[in-house]
Amino acid sequence: MFIGVLALFLSVGTPEVSAQTQTPPSDTYRDVSARALMTRARAARQRDIQGIDSYEGVLRERMYVGLTSPGFRRERGLFDQERVARIRWSRDGERAIQWIGARRAVPLIGADSREAAVERARDAREGRPSRREAGASLGDGLPEDLLQSADLPAFAFEPNADRLMFGGDWALNPMADTAAAHYRYASGDTLTISLPEGDLVLLEVRVEPRRADFNLVAGSLWFHQESASLVRATYKPARPFDMAIDEPEDADNLPPFLGPVQAEMEYITVEYSLHEGRFWLPRRFALQGEARVGRLVTIPLTVEWSAGQYRVNEAESEIPARGPLPPGWTRREQRVDAPDGSPRYVTVVVPVTDSLLMSPALGDDPPGRSVSSFSDDEIDDLRSELSALLPAFNPFRPALSLAPPRFNRVEGLSGGAVATMALTSQARVTAGARIGTVSPSEPELSARLSYGSTNRGWTTSGYLRELTGMNDFHNPFGVGSSIVNLTLGVNRGQFFRRDGVAVGTFRTGPSTRWTLEAFRERHSAVEVGTNFYVTQSFREAESPRLLAADEVTLGGVRGGYRWFSGLDPTGRILSGSVDTEVGFGDAAYQRLGASLAASGPLSAGVAGALEVRVGTAWSRRESFVPVQRGYFLGGSRTVRGFDVSEIRANDFALARLELGRGMSGARLTVFADAAWTGLKGADRSRIDFAGVGVGTSLLDGLIRADIARAVRGGRGWAFLFYLDGLF
Repeated sequence: MFIGVLALFLSVGTPEVSAQTQTPPSDTYRDVSARALMTRARAARQRDIQGIDSYEGVLRERMYVGLTSPGFRRERGLFDQERVARIRWSRDGERAIQWIGARRAVPLIGADSREAAVERARDAREGRPSRREAGASLGDGLPEDLLQSADLPAFAFEPNADRLMFGGDWALNPMADTAAAHYRYASGDTLTISLPEGDLVLLEVRVEPRRADFNLVAGSLWFHQESASLVRATYKPARPFDMAIDEPEDADNLPPFLGPVQAEMEYITVEYSLHEGRFWLPRRFALQGEARVGRLVTIPLTVEWSAGQYRVNEAESEIPARGPLPPGWTRREQRVDAPDGSPRYVTVVVPVTDSLLMSPALGDDPPGRSVSSFSDDEIDDLRSELSALLPAFNPFRPALSLAPPRFNRVEGLSGGAVATMALTSQARVTAGARIGTVSPSEPELSARLSYGSTNRGWTTSGYLRELTGMNDFHNPFGVGSSIVNLTLGVNRGQFFRRDGVAVGTFRTGPSTRWTLEAFRERHSAVEVGTNFYVTQSFREAESPRLLAADEVTLGGVRGGYRWFSGLDPTGRILSGSVDTEVGFGDAAYQRLGASLAASGPLSAGVAGALEVRVGTAWSRRESFVPVQRGYFLGGSRTVRGFDVSEIRANDFALARLELGRGMSGARLTVFADAAWTGLKGADRSRIDFAGVGVGTSLLDGLIRADIARAVRGGRGWAFLFYLDGLF
């Protein structure tokens, strides 16, 4: 699973360079100091290990892979893993690993090997069958898998290895002898660290790639002034991986609507610690990034290692590489070829499963998206430092992809194309066009200039005849909506068109996202373009009337904030949002909405979820709230049992309660939704609309199927199939 995700990052080979060291270009070194320090540092790479005959230490690895989408309320944990091992390296060729602890989890299905081991032991003591077979199977396979784990990049035993080649030779190391043709070097800052033995002076060299290639990196290298030993290194690929550019043959085999497929490493960093006053050995490593499949799926990735408890040049080892083993333990010697092709042999020792899963060396909390071995301030500094070193990006031919097809009652079946072109390493232009079968002479056009990264930046947008939904809680253009509209004729969306421009900024963190945008728009009403649906000869479906949008010209500001806390579906998960908008022009109005949701275990295998949401839209004196800027309720995200957009109100409050039984991979649920509307001057003790029902939750609420019945304000039934449920 992890390797499949990582392949998106590491599928490009290193640039072809001569095997012989050549005279560097005249602009390779910005200053004499950088040239002298890099020359000393390259010589020091081999010299630093000359005094090390052997070392032994404890290495901890934590890995997390997630799954999310721009429209989801929260991220799901796809896979996480923690492993602890004692490792030994010696100059005579001895390599050994003794696994101390390991655990795996697939939160999406509720499988956790360590929790399963605890419950299995408890069930065995109480004489009842195990209730956690899925989680137990994750643990049962650990010993055999660990016996094979002798050549993972986390266990690059060489003391001077800088871990740049994580996952394979995908990037050219800035300290390689042939790197001068591909990088420029400049002196950076100086840092003095006070120690009891005296001051430690560190010098920085900043590395700038000559080209914006994924297989080159921008970097910041810190060296010990006296020895020129590498103390800290931070890297970032010169640009994100883009399958259309880097692997065009593979990109051609993908369905067009899945593009673009991209991956970005935010940073790779490694830090060393000083031992016995002369040896620099790896102390901690971290990598963060994410892969993206169009606007459909985002897969965040976090990997970190930390090492310690070093014993240098001690002949006796704590690893039982020879001799008898405790009962149930296993040992295997494996051949691992060195980079030069010469054979090396690694002895791997693995204890019994329960010892691995219950090891006190494992952390109290499972791995997550955030790095634990580096502070948030350190990570922010890394991002800022690396962004300043990225090269100017030469424009290349636009990358073309098809816009996802969609079907609705205004434009019928529509499709289009999107072109993206990078201007610099941080600036890119995106232009799109969409044409519907109902009115092909009236295409929808858009253009967008973006500056920054996927985590923070600025945007300037222009759009002409853009078809927009009125409902904040329903996407009428999604795949699910289009299929239902085309096959069953259930065209529930309310629409209007807008022409305008907008300038905005955004910032995305591991569990937060905020946006702020200023806009100037002209809104216009639309008409029904088609009543066609595939099954109309077998059944009649009556869609609600299409509301006429108020035709107004507006300016204003809108913003939003999203957050969530918690990735473990067996624990507490919180999520929330705040949205606001201020408009002026032909109408002067304000909107403010907020939501808060919580889910977690209750008792006796039952889990519960509660969501509260409020919203209000009001106008200034002698003005009004346009129809399209009110609130629309009904459907899977508000009051189930009512059609999407069936309830319209300028003020509302709603509460949704769910109870479920089973694991997060599959739960049976019961639920009740209630809404109050027209809160200003109304009887707030009276529920205006309510629905109840039963459903099935799959993969931690990623997939939901519900049957709902309106019990107040209506008497209809509804079958709902949707993504991103409460739990």
